[in-house]
Amino acid sequence: MGVKNHQITVVGPIAAGKTTASQLLARELSLPLLDADLFEENPFLPSYIEDTARWSFATELFFTTHRIKKLSVIGKMLTDSSVVVDSGLIMSHEVYTKNHLVQGTMTAAEWDFFTAIVEDYKKNIPEPDVVVLLTASVETQQKRIASRGRGFESGYTPEYLQSVTDRLEEYAASLENKPAVTRIPLSTEEFDLATPKGAAELVKRVKSTL
Repeated sequence: MGVKNHQITVVGPIAAGKTTASQLLARELSLPLLDADLFEENPFLPSYIEDTARWSFATELFFTTHRIKKLSVIGKMLTDSSVVVDSGLIMSHEVYTKNHLVQGTMTAAEWDFFTAIVEDYKKNIPEPDVVVLLTASVETQQKRIASRGRGFESGYTPEYLQSVTDRLEEYAASLENKPAVTRIPLSTEEFDLATPKGAAELVKRVKSTL
């Protein structure tokens, strides 16, 4: 039996270091990177900003379907090697879309319908078997958001950042019921990925599971 290839998906709250971690792992492990942390031009965003509850379904569906298109090649890629995925459907559905349900900007009926659509698409997309769970406090997220200066992030309140972080914690807890999935937690406050120590720690933890 040959060596198993892995889908290594990196998740974390806003500004926790997902892109840095994904690029680092791909480079250090010599693996292809599939970036599903989209900043695509979404035609629904202007309306969404004006009326979030009205346009949350369309906005999230746009982002999710674009991620699904990107992720549709994973199965083929995994036949050749392990793959590093930045964000994936985890961030899209389990975090951002679910957060609308929790915050009341998406109805239960919309959430159920949205989930049914995603589940149907997911039949052709392998689930990750290694999940890197980055963590960072809301205070650290705010500092990093301010320093990188992305205009669309300027409206993120501490309450919103905490809510997104809570959804990630819920997802991490759900993995306890999935023994086939290896969880790799890493605090990017304790291990700053911009430092040699932080980068080495991340690579070491992931390598130990492969």
